[in-house]
Amino acid sequence: MRFGFLFVLVTLIQCSKPELNNPSDFGTDSYLENQTILCLTGQTSACRLAVPVCTNCRFFSTSTTYNGARGGIIGADAICMSDSKKPTEPARAVYKAFLVDDVNRIACTTSNCSGGVSEHTDWILKPDTSYFRAADLTKFAVTDSFGIFNSQLVHVDVNVLTNTLTGLATGGWTTRTNNHCNRWTDGTGTGNAGVAANSLSVFTSTLGSCNAASVILCVEQ
Repeated sequence: MRFGFLFVLVTLIQCSKPELNNPSDFGTDSYLENQTILCLTGQTSACRLAVPVCTNCRFFSTSTTYNGARGGIIGADAICMSDSKKPTEPARAVYKAFLVDDVNRIACTTSNCSGGVSEHTDWILKPDTSYFRAADLTKFAVTDSFGIFNSQLVHVDVNVLTNTLTGLATGGWTTRTNNHCNRWTDGTGTGNAGVAANSLSVFTSTLGSCNAASVILCVEQ
C-alpha cells in the first residue's frame, strides 16, 4: 500500500507541467508585461495603436485630380488615405472623401437635415466641430448640431479650387438626383454631376460633368 502511494506521487510529480513565467514564453504574464513595456517605450512596431478621433478636424485636397470614376465612395476614401498630402500625424488618423451619393454616403435627405442626424449615412462631418485647412491650420468652417455648415470663413484649401465634384444639390446638403457619376464609378458624360462652384462655398453646387477631373476633398475623422 505504501509502495503504491509513493508510485502515484512520483508519477504526478513527473507528469505535471512546470509553471513558468518567462518573458519569452508566449501567453505568460511576464510575456504580456514585457510586450506592453516594449510598446510604451517604442521598442517594437507590432503594437496595435488606437485609431485617433479628431476634435479639431482637418480638410486637405488630393495631389492628383480624378474624373467621376473613383471606385465608388469606398474607392474615394482609399484615395484619401493613400494621397501624398495626407498629414502624417497623428499616426493611423482616418480621412474620408467629401462626396455624397444616394446610397453609400448621405449628408441630409431633407433640406439642412430638418429631421436630425438620423438622416446621415456614413457622413463625414461631426456636429459642433471646427474644421481647419491641413495645409496651414486655418479654421474655415464650424458645423452646427446636425454636422453641416452653411457658411465658410475662408476657402477650404490654400489654393482656390473650382468645379470640385461633390454630388451635393444646389443647397441644403441633399444629394443631387442622379448627378453623382453613378455613385462615383463613371467618368463619362457632361452635365451630370454636382460640383462645388468654388472653394469658398463647398456646401452649395452647380451642375458639372463626370468627365471633368478635379481634386478630392478629404476630411479627418
